[in-house]
Amino acid sequence: MKRILVVGLALVLIVWFSEAVYADVNKDIRPVLTAKDKKDIRPTLNKSLVEANLLAGIQSDNFGLRTSAAMMLGDIQCEKAVFTLMSMLKHETDERARIVAALSLYKIGDPVGIYAIKQSARFDESARVRKLCALFYQEYKKNNGQGG
Repeated sequence: MKRILVVGLALVLIVWFSEAVYADVNKDIRPVLTAKDKKDIRPTLNKSLVEANLLAGIQSDNFGLRTSAAMMLGDIQCEKAVFTLMSMLKHETDERARIVAALSLYKIGDPVGIYAIKQSARFDESARVRKLCALFYQEYKKNNGQGG
């Protein structure tokens, strides 16, 4: 019994001393980051690369990727995407994708894209798309001081 007690006490002391030693070693190795350093380690975004990837995403066969890319292009107000989104608005078979394209064109606010929304409000085959495009167009006119 005395032998088990001595071995147990020895193991506890070994663990305790080794933890103390390694804690001091790790404390010396860890760099100290100031608030200024923390600001500098944020990743930088290359906007043209993001836009190029999203424009490639619109060309995908995957419906979710296509519509998500279109929505994000509107969110970042990518003027390079206006003609691609106009094509999507006109030629997409799924009305949900046409609605996303119209919303993105509205968010970008380019006059050519707004005209495409106006035309879709008049001529799209889907009543739902026509209605939403009309709402987007009216909202654009209201926000840009063009009246009703």
